[in-house]
Amino acid sequence: MRRGVVLGMLLFVACGNETPATTDSTAARMPVAIEYVRADALRVHAHASDGAPIVAQYANGESVSVLSKKNGWSEVRTANGSGWVHDGDLASAAEAKKSDEDNLTPRFKVAPQPVTVPGATGELVLEADINSDGEVTNVRVLTNTTGSPSLLSKNIASLQRARFFPIVRHGERTPFTYEHHVHY
Repeated sequence: MRRGVVLGMLLFVACGNETPATTDSTAARMPVAIEYVRADALRVHAHASDGAPIVAQYANGESVSVLSKKNGWSEVRTANGSGWVHDGDLASAAEAKKSDEDNLTPRFKVAPQPVTVPGATGELVLEADINSDGEVTNVRVLTNTTGSPSLLSKNIASLQRARFFPIVRHGERTPFTYEHHVHY
């Protein structure tokens, strides 16, 4: 009998210490849409305001769960709850598919920063190899009429930091070559 009372007390204490399972209301909400990031980088704000703190960030082409829409803003699910983005920075599946179909024109995601040198004259023509992710992997000099090795190396470094939107052929990202002209 005594053993039964002790076991009963232990069971009562163990059950009394359980904490109820909590559910995040955001995680339980069904999305109203799945959309894709149209912007270069999607900054997710804590509130529907440009001045609100940024709570998450998504890259171009990533999918997001839209929980609600209000006054030009969309509430999207994040790893830690939800946040708000501009409606115009998102695209529907049909829009995203169309933009991914055939994109054969090189476009900068991050443009090379201009290199300025007072009194410099001439032209630089650089050829860059771009991988399928839009990263510059190699730069060759085709023309340098500036006569300045320093100006040339600064422009090469600037082009190497640039990023491109991927070139898409038949639904596949492909590496490409880009010719960069700088006139002084």
